Amino acid sequence: MFSRKPNQASAEEEVLGTEAEEVVEQEVAPPVVTTSEQASSNGYYDNGSRSNISKPSIISEGFVFEGTITSAGVLNISGTVRGKITAKSVLVDASGQVDGELNSEQLVIKGQVKGDVICEDLNIGPLAHVDGNISYKYIHIQRGGKVAGKFIKS
Repeated sequence: MFSRKPNQASAEEEVLGTEAEEVVEQEVAPPVVTTSEQASSNGYYDNGSRSNISKPSIISEGFVFEGTITSAGVLNISGTVRGKITAKSVLVDASGQVDGELNSEQLVIKGQVKGDVICEDLNIGPLAHVDGNISYKYIHIQRGGKVAGKFIKS
């Protein structure tokens, strides 16, 4: 970046004598990280392809969505969804409401769900209210959580 005229000698060069070498700057490439290292470091890597990085999808508070949502990743719901949801992991936040069918591997309900629920791992929070048929493999209902409907252990 900075250079001196070749005939200008610094105090160091004078002390070292005339054997001072020219410093050459090289651009160094960043280290290559394998997909297995990335998978363990960020938790979002899927199938080793950079295009498969999955960031959470968010339905914000005050937002109303009507229709079908399909996601291979994480879905956070703080607003209202009316329709069918299929995702790997779903969080219905305390302000979130779902009216319809919900299919997920991991499901955390802190808000309100009205409709059929199909999941492997279900966690119902203390302020949650669930009304509908629930098909599950594992379930945890915290004290205060309200559930009305039919439980189906798969």
